[in-house]
Amino acid sequence: MSAQAKFPNIVLPLAVVGAVLPCGAWAQDAIELQTISVETARFAKPVNAIPGTFTLLDEEQIEQQTLVADDLASVLENTVPGFGPSLQKLTGRAETFRGRNPLYLIDGVPQHNALRDGSRDGHTIDIDFIERIEVIHGANAIQGIGATGGIVGLRTKTARKTGSWENDVKLTTSIGDNFDSDGFTYKGSWLGGIGTDNYDVTTGVAYKQTGMFYDGDGDFVGLYPTQGDIMDSESRDLFFKAGYQLSPDQRVQLMVNDFELERNHDFRSVDGDPDAGIPTTSERGAPVDVGDPAKNDVTTVTLDYNNAALLGGSFNAQLYYQDYQALFEGGTFGDFFRLTPNGPPFLDQSSIESEKKGVKLTQTWRNIAGIKGLTPSLGFDHQRDATAQVLARSGREWVPETTLKSSAPFVQLDYDFTPRLRATVGVRYEQAELEVDDYVTIAAANSTPVGGGNPDFSESLTNLGLSFDLTDNLTIYGSFSEGFTMPDVGRVLRAIDTPGLNVDSLIDLQPVVTDNTEVGLNFNFDRGSLHIAWYRSDSDLGSRLDLNANDVFEVRREKTEIEGWEVTGDFNVTDSLLVGANYSSIEGRFDSDGNGSVDSDFDGLNIAPDRLNLYAEMDFNSGNRGRIQIAHLRDRNFRSDIPGEAEFEFNGYTTVDMSFVSRTRYGDFSLGVDNLLDKQYITYFSQAQARQRDDAFFAGRGRTLTLSYRKEL
Repeated sequence: MSAQAKFPNIVLPLAVVGAVLPCGAWAQDAIELQTISVETARFAKPVNAIPGTFTLLDEEQIEQQTLVADDLASVLENTVPGFGPSLQKLTGRAETFRGRNPLYLIDGVPQHNALRDGSRDGHTIDIDFIERIEVIHGANAIQGIGATGGIVGLRTKTARKTGSWENDVKLTTSIGDNFDSDGFTYKGSWLGGIGTDNYDVTTGVAYKQTGMFYDGDGDFVGLYPTQGDIMDSESRDLFFKAGYQLSPDQRVQLMVNDFELERNHDFRSVDGDPDAGIPTTSERGAPVDVGDPAKNDVTTVTLDYNNAALLGGSFNAQLYYQDYQALFEGGTFGDFFRLTPNGPPFLDQSSIESEKKGVKLTQTWRNIAGIKGLTPSLGFDHQRDATAQVLARSGREWVPETTLKSSAPFVQLDYDFTPRLRATVGVRYEQAELEVDDYVTIAAANSTPVGGGNPDFSESLTNLGLSFDLTDNLTIYGSFSEGFTMPDVGRVLRAIDTPGLNVDSLIDLQPVVTDNTEVGLNFNFDRGSLHIAWYRSDSDLGSRLDLNANDVFEVRREKTEIEGWEVTGDFNVTDSLLVGANYSSIEGRFDSDGNGSVDSDFDGLNIAPDRLNLYAEMDFNSGNRGRIQIAHLRDRNFRSDIPGEAEFEFNGYTTVDMSFVSRTRYGDFSLGVDNLLDKQYITYFSQAQARQRDDAFFAGRGRTLTLSYRKEL
C-alpha cells in the first residue's frame, strides 16, 4: 500500500497560533519526515513543532473525494473535522469552519472578499488543478485578514521534472440513479506540462456542464434563487504556471488562473413549504423576472520569488492580483429595488466587483548567532482591496466603492529548549484603513445621504505556544492565537437609513478580533495514529449573519463564544485495509441583548453540526482500491433568548458514499456513488435556521453515480 493510500487523513501539529508561523508534522509510521514544507504556513519547520491542528489532503485523496461530489466544500466536509456541511450551491453560506469563516487561498492569494462577502470563495478555481489542500484549523493571522475559523490553502499543480512534455486527460460523467437526461453532468479537463531542473511550464483547460440533482424521492433538488447554484450551469477554467531556476538557490514563478461559472437558466425554482416538510424543488423552464444568470468570473495572478541563501537565511516574496466579479440573480424585490421609498418595485440584480493587489515578504534564519534551535522570522504584508456592489441593470451603486488598505509587519521567534520541548512566541501588528466617499443609499433605504470617511484600525495580534514530547510517540501541546478580519462592510453601508451618520462613526465597521485557545495531543503508534484537540474561540465584538423578519440577511455585531472538540484517528487493520474516523463537536453562543453575557445558540447559518465521519479503505491486487465512508450529523436543539423567536431543532441524518478505482495500462477507471442508500433528508442549512424560507428549504442529493476515466500521456 502506498504512503498516500495508507495515511489518507494526516493530521499534523502545526504552529497555527498567530502571525506567520512555521509548520511541523506529526510523523506517522512509514513516513519519515525531517521537515515538511507547508506553503500555507509560509515556512518549513522540523517535525514535532509548535502546537495546533493541520489537515493535509494530497492529490490522490482529492481525486477520491471528487468521485463522490465534485465541489470543494464537499471534499472538506468529508475529511476536515469542524467544517460545515456543503450546500452544493454556488454560494458557500453556512459552510463555516469551527463556527467562523475560513480563509481560502490559491497559491497564497486570498479569495475572501472582506468588504462585501458574497460567500462564493470556494468557487474560483477548478478542483482538477489542485495538487494538495493544506487546512489550518482555528483563528490565526498567518495570512493576514480573514482566517477567524481557519485557512484552506489550495496549492496548484506543477509539471514533474521528467524533461519531456506530459499530458494528463480526465473525463467524468455523473447522473442520478433514475438515469434521467436532465440529471446528466459531464466534465473534461486537460493538464499538460514539462519540467526540468532549470524550468517548468504547466498549462490546463477544464470544462464542465452540470445537470440537475435529484433527491432521495426522485424529485429535482431546488435551485437557490438570487444566490446562485451549480446545478444547471456551465463552467470553464484556464490555468497557466511557469517557474524558472535563476540559480541553485533562487527561483521565480508565475501563476495565472481564469475561472468562470454561469447558470444556464433552463430550470427555475419552485417554492416548498417548511411547515409541512415539503422541500423546495425545480421545474423545467426559464426563470421569470430574475435578469441575467448568476455568474462567477475570477482571475487570480501571482508572481513568486524565493531565495534560499539571502542574508544567511531564506527569503520569500510574493506579488498577487485578483479580479473578482460575482453576479447575483435579481427580482422585483420591494425591500431593495425602487426608485423612490414608496414607489413600485422593478427588476434589478446586483454584482459584487472587487480588485485585490498585495505583497507578502518573509525572511527566516535558522540557528542564528550560533544559538542552536533558535529560528527568528521577520516579514511584512500589504494589501489593497477595492470593492463595490452595483445594481447591474439600473447602473446604480448599492454599496459604494470601498477601499481597504492593510499593512502588517510581524516577528516570530521559535526556540527548541531541548529536542522534546519547543516554544513559539510572535506578534503581528495589523494596521487597516477604510476609504469611503460620501454616498446616498438606494431608495429602499430611504435614499439616505451618508458622510464618507477614513476610519482606521490597528491591532497587535499575539501568539504563543508550547509543545512537549512525553515519549517518542506522544506529544502534548497548548497554544493561544488571535485572528483578525473585517465584518461584511457592504451589508452595513447599504442598510443605513438614518440621516446624519458618517462612516467614521459606525461601530458596526469595527474589525472582528478572535481569540483562539487550543490544547491537544498527538499519539503515533505502529499501525495507526490519534489526534485529539479542544479549542475555544471568543470575540468581544463578533460578526453573526442573521435572517431578519423580511427574509433579508443582516450582520449582527455581538459578543460570541465557541467551544469544541476534534478527534481524528486511523488504524491499519492489515497491510491493505485501513479504517479511520474523525469527529467534531461544537457549541456556539452569542449575546442577543448586549448585556455582556452570551445567552442564545448560534443557528445553522453560523455553526456546523456535531458530525462523525467513518471510513474504510482497501487496496486490492493489480492496482485496484476502494473506499466506503459514512457521515452522521447529530440532532441538535437551538435555544434563543431573542424576544419573539421560538426554539427550533435540527433532525440529523446519516449518508453513505462509496468509490472504487481500477488502475490499468489503459488508464484509471473510477466509479463513485454519492448517497449510496438513497437517503431522503432536508439539509442542515435548510433545517437549522430560526426562520426558514419557502424558496430555500432544500432536500439533499439522492443516489448519484459518477464514472471517471483518467490517462497520463
